[in-house]
Amino acid sequence: MKAYQRILIPMPADGRGEILLRRAAGMLPHGRGEMMVVQVLDTRSGFESDGPAGQLAGDRVARQVPGARKRLDLLLARNNLAWAEARVLCGEPRPTMTGFIRQWQPDLVVTCADLHSADLAHDLTVEPPDVLTVKCSGLFDRLGGAFGQTAHGHA
Repeated sequence: MKAYQRILIPMPADGRGEILLRRAAGMLPHGRGEMMVVQVLDTRSGFESDGPAGQLAGDRVARQVPGARKRLDLLLARNNLAWAEARVLCGEPRPTMTGFIRQWQPDLVVTCADLHSADLAHDLTVEPPDVLTVKCSGLFDRLGGAFGQTAHGHA
């Protein structure tokens, strides 16, 4: 197995990041190396700017940064990874994450399979890092699907 020294984890906003943390921590040899957990807060407002209203989405997201940072720090501490670094970035998710990957230059990106973050490596002009995609749907997702099918089957 290849030894990685710099692992980047784009954290999904929906709380499914613990499985990513466990997988990434297992990829570092004896906990030696760097791990960066990044969450991108989307600043797109959904409507075209026609004056000062275009600034509102950015202001709203800026107010969310301290809470998002605190949640990342707590997640790392809960998983005995307080030594890892956490960052909250603001911007359009794909170009923001692509720019961060170029800047930080990880050896490995660990991401959820359904986030399409694996496509980020293809946007890079530098040598792309390895990408490990992890199926993040958990037991509750599978049970919810099973219960949904059962309920529909009896109706």
